[in-house]
Amino acid sequence: MIPRVSRIIKDIKSMKIQGAREVAKAGIETLEISARASRAKTKKDFFSDLQKTTRVLVKSRLTEPALRNVISHILLKVQQYEGHYELGRIRNYTLSVCREHLRELEEALLKIAEIGSEIIQEGDVVLTHCHSHTVVEILRKAKKQGKEFEVIVTETRPLYQGLLTAKDLLKAKIPVIYCIDSAAGHLMRQATKVLTGTDGIILPNGSVINKIGTFPIALLAKQFGKPFYVAGGTIKFTEKIELEERGPEEVVNPKKLPGAKIVNPAFGVTPAEYIEGIITEEGIFKPDMIGKATGKWSFPL
Repeated sequence: MIPRVSRIIKDIKSMKIQGAREVAKAGIETLEISARASRAKTKKDFFSDLQKTTRVLVKSRLTEPALRNVISHILLKVQQYEGHYELGRIRNYTLSVCREHLRELEEALLKIAEIGSEIIQEGDVVLTHCHSHTVVEILRKAKKQGKEFEVIVTETRPLYQGLLTAKDLLKAKIPVIYCIDSAAGHLMRQATKVLTGTDGIILPNGSVINKIGTFPIALLAKQFGKPFYVAGGTIKFTEKIELEERGPEEVVNPKKLPGAKIVNPAFGVTPAEYIEGIITEEGIFKPDMIGKATGKWSFPL
C-alpha cells in the first residue's frame, strides 16, 4: 500500500483523524492519492485499484456513513464515466470528482452553520457532547452574529474529545463550562438547549448515531424539558450501520482488572422521539420528516 495512504488509514483507525466530516475528507484525499499513484495500464485495473483502497477505508471506521457515502459516490461517478473515455482522461476525471466533493463538503458545512446559528439565542446556555466540527462552526457563526451565550462541554471519556471542542470554542472567545460526563444531569438545569453532532442519521425514522453518552444526555434533556438538536449533513444518511467497539485499553489497563470484561462501545443510537430537530444543509427537520431532505449521498457500497 502507498505509504501516505497507510498513514492516513492508521490515523483514521487511531482517531487521530476524528469527526465524521474530517474522516470523509481524509477518505477523499486517500482516493485522490491512489488515483495519482496508480500504475494501472488498463481502465479495469485502475478502477480495481480504487476499489481496493475503498475496501480498506471502509474497514478503518465502521461507524462512519459519511466516509462510506462519499467514496461510494465518487466510485459510482468514475464507473459511469469509465466506459466512455481512455485511461488518462479517467484518471483526471477522478481527481476532479474528488476536488468537487471536497468543495461540496465545505459548502454544506457553511450552509449548516448558517441554518444552525438560527437556534442559538442571546443568553443561551448550550450543552454539547464530544467534538463535532459542525457544532463548532454553528456556534462560531452565532458568535460572529453578535450573540452572547455559554457552552457546557462534557469531557467525553475515554478519549476526552470534549477538550477539542472546549479549545475550539475558547479560541472563538465563546465562554465554556467544562465538566465530567457524569455531571451532565447536574448542569442540565442551567442549560437552555442541547446541540450535538452526529455520525449517522438513520433513514427513514430520524434516529441518530453519535458518540457513546449522547443518548443519556438526550434522556436528561427530555426530563428537564430542554430541546435536543442534532447537526449533520445529508452525507450522513444511512439505512443501516455497524456500531464500533474499541479496545478496552482506552478505558483501563486490563491488567488492573484481571477477570473483568471491559467494554468500550464508541457509539450509540439516540431514538428519534428524543430529538427536537436535525439541522442539515437543506434546513432543520423533525426526525419523522428527515426523509424529505434529498440527500444525494446515500449509495450502498
